[in-house]
Amino acid sequence: MKKQILIISIIIITNTISIAQNYVAAVLEKEFWGYINEKENYILQPMYEDANSFSSTVGRFKNLNEWFYVNKYGIVLNSTNEYVTRYDFSEDLARVEKGNKWGFINSNGEFVIQPQFTHASDFISGVAAVRSGSLWGFIDKKGNYFIEPQFRNAKNFESGAAMVKNDKGWVYINSNKKIFPSNKEYEVHKEFSDSMAAIRQNKLWGYINTNGEIVIEPKFRDVEFFNDGFAPVMEDRLWGYIGKNGEYLVSAKFDLAQVFKEGMAIVYEGRNQYYINTSGEEIGRNTGYRIKYDFSDGYARVIQNGKWGYIDKKGNLVIPAQFEKAVDFNDGFAAVQQGGKWGFINKSGEAVIGFRYRKVKNFIKL
Repeated sequence: MKKQILIISIIIITNTISIAQNYVAAVLEKEFWGYINEKENYILQPMYEDANSFSSTVGRFKNLNEWFYVNKYGIVLNSTNEYVTRYDFSEDLARVEKGNKWGFINSNGEFVIQPQFTHASDFISGVAAVRSGSLWGFIDKKGNYFIEPQFRNAKNFESGAAMVKNDKGWVYINSNKKIFPSNKEYEVHKEFSDSMAAIRQNKLWGYINTNGEIVIEPKFRDVEFFNDGFAPVMEDRLWGYIGKNGEYLVSAKFDLAQVFKEGMAIVYEGRNQYYINTSGEEIGRNTGYRIKYDFSDGYARVIQNGKWGYIDKKGNLVIPAQFEKAVDFNDGFAAVQQGGKWGFINKSGEAVIGFRYRKVKNFIKL
């Protein structure tokens, strides 16, 4: 009976729409999830238990307690249950399980790397960590080993290097297959970001480059990741920002400081909460709205008198605070709530999808 219901569902899906979409969002209408395009036409009717946002032109939805992929034409990729669907696509490939082995499929649902691994991670920067037997290595998108299996554990390649665990503990390996540190010159705790990794030496934090060289001496009480060329660091219980040359963009004066995103970072100074940009300029200080969220797609959501709106990178309230709830902009659209229902607005603040859904997830440009 279960397979019969599943087959019927798939027939409905594949006959829903035959043309490609420009944008797709998952929506919850009444009790069930489906997908709509930017014209509010369904590409997947709302009749499923759950649905994730599209990734690499493929979405993932849950039907009868099992997950399936659907492409931008509304066609189900694994309708025959050939493999087990657990993860979203990353860099146009998805890791799937078949017969207790892991491989990778493309956006047509076809295996491009046959199931052969005992576990696998997503592709990041063209490289994926995979386990063969009990040892981890890294492959490229053709399935060839970039680094042979030899590690007890491995994390994603980020900015040209990855954390790996050998018999001595966690170390780094870069794209030239150099492993460092060689003699525990420093402690390895954090992954690479923006071609830099935070390391600890004598209980103080500094940074190395992807060759394993210390480029910013360990002298900070605490640090965060580099992004957009800068990182938050703590000295004397206060936070500031440094560049990759180790010089301060803004001196240590904040009670808290967040990582830069889209060239903007949230800082906390006493009761003041505002942004700074990568020139060190203050944005949105002493305004009538409350700052709480990072920038996304050029805008940040703020709260004013219990309502939600959006500001630009100059701190201007470009979409007035008028919504009951709001989420970040993504690909030109943002989900907002009015009258207890969710819809979507564009960057001019105009409602482009009516307020009639119980829940929604981001529109994704395909």
